[in-house]
Amino acid sequence: MQRETRIANFILGALSALSLLLLSLPLSTPVRSLKAGTGYIFNPLAYRGEAGYRRIAGSPARIKQLLLADIENETLRAELRRGEWLATTVSALALENERLRRALVLKAPAGRSPVWVRVMERDPIHWFRSLVVDAGADRGLSLNDPVLGPRDGLLVAVGRIVDVRPNTATVLLLTDELSAAAAYLSSGTLEGLIQGQDGPRLRMNYLNAEARLSAGDSVYTSPTSATFPPDVLIGRVARVNQRDPFLTFQSVEVAPAADASSLQELIVLRARPMDGEAKPPSYTPVFPPVFVPAVSTAPAASSAPAVSSAPAISTAPARPRRRAPAPAAVKPPQASSEEAAFEAVDPEEPR
Repeated sequence: MQRETRIANFILGALSALSLLLLSLPLSTPVRSLKAGTGYIFNPLAYRGEAGYRRIAGSPARIKQLLLADIENETLRAELRRGEWLATTVSALALENERLRRALVLKAPAGRSPVWVRVMERDPIHWFRSLVVDAGADRGLSLNDPVLGPRDGLLVAVGRIVDVRPNTATVLLLTDELSAAAAYLSSGTLEGLIQGQDGPRLRMNYLNAEARLSAGDSVYTSPTSATFPPDVLIGRVARVNQRDPFLTFQSVEVAPAADASSLQELIVLRARPMDGEAKPPSYTPVFPPVFVPAVSTAPAASSAPAVSSAPAISTAPARPRRRAPAPAAVKPPQASSEEAAFEAVDPEEPR
């Protein structure tokens, strides 16, 4: 340890003596060269400092450029994501517009007030049982309102309302095992009962045991249905089940026209419109009612005394009745001389 200390002291003393010697020498050319060489060896920063300074001085500008480039990159990425989102939204709106444009030609049955709703929720465990729509008591929905859906330019049966909340409602699909609806086949107008099987197919029971059934027949709602309006398409016969000898009827499997996995917009046929809405068209009688004017009870003026209280009988030909004019003072009719004479005759006397 002492040896190293002595060596360090010796080197320090030597360098100090050399520095003093160089400082005391005159500034001649050899001396300046020797000073420059010694300084370059022991302190190169004084000779490379300018280049280093220029490099360090340019760093802030480069850092600023990197920061601006990074900010611009993030801005462009956000705009790209926004553009992708807008493209997706426009595509979805275009598809929805196309569906609604096709649905505009659909006509709801008379006597019902239709309202369009959107499917907002499905139960993934019970996919073919029910779904939730974005309308409830606020839109005038009530229990057992029939629900239809668009399919190839037609309104097809989907289900009925079973639960109404303030802003939402639950639709029980026809494919649910608790659903049932009276229906008939297009061939032969055979009546039956459509029942759900908690799956993609329906079952139509209670068909005539002697009827000849074939696949492809259309199934429509029956006029005897308590929920659906008549003649609404339910589906088509997919398969005729094998005849069971222990049953007195036949059954078929029906492929529903409304696919539960593709339902997005539905139409609910409300029993009554909301306050302020136009009432749905109702039945108009073929023969309008005939207006019968009121008969005046004032006594008829006559020159001869009347001996009978029987009403005056006119012998003039019958004229078509006209609608009564605006309210005005009604004068009692003036009887003719023939009528007055006829009234004076005893009604029991043979004529």
